[in-house]
Amino acid sequence: MKVALFSKQSFLINEVKKSTHLEDFVFVNKIENLFETLDSNMILLYHIDCDENFEENLKEIKEDFENIKIAIFRNNTNNIEGCSFLKKGFKAYAHSMSNINIVEDIIKAIINGNIWMYPELMQFLISSVPVENQKEQELLKELTPKELEVLELVAQGLNNAKIAQTLDLAEVSVKKYISSLFKKLDKKDRLSLALLFKSIAK
Repeated sequence: MKVALFSKQSFLINEVKKSTHLEDFVFVNKIENLFETLDSNMILLYHIDCDENFEENLKEIKEDFENIKIAIFRNNTNNIEGCSFLKKGFKAYAHSMSNINIVEDIIKAIINGNIWMYPELMQFLISSVPVENQKEQELLKELTPKELEVLELVAQGLNNAKIAQTLDLAEVSVKKYISSLFKKLDKKDRLSLALLFKSIAK
């Protein structure tokens, strides 16, 4: 999938240039050039601090390019703004000093149809969303003790590497446990798993 980065910040640009996985990539630092570059079937990494009229321009981009997937980058992130962007359908909210590993994680999440957020934002979102405890207690009976441990750490916002370190597992094993959780609990992303855990951990 084609990816475009709109930013004037050298750190973010240089980090993205480090990637060996991104083949079809475009860098843009002028808003007028951005509209010429975009198409509906792409991912846009949008550094909003580099655009005084970002609200207007984002609205126009979403209207003109219906299926475009947009990740927001911000110099000073805050949880309330992050929630607002995610609720409006943006696919990620991240700090503009994110390194290439985070940028690649964001792109992978979007390609897989998921959203991406930093752990503190996930915790904030989980704590602010009311969750009704439904029949999901029954589903939990199908989980192994290790899957329950992994589920709890996912709910804390830990990434796979941190979960592997905490549980003394290989990262590939953590990925298998999370895939199993998605299947058994009929969920598609980590946030859904975290919200489920919140509902049963009351």
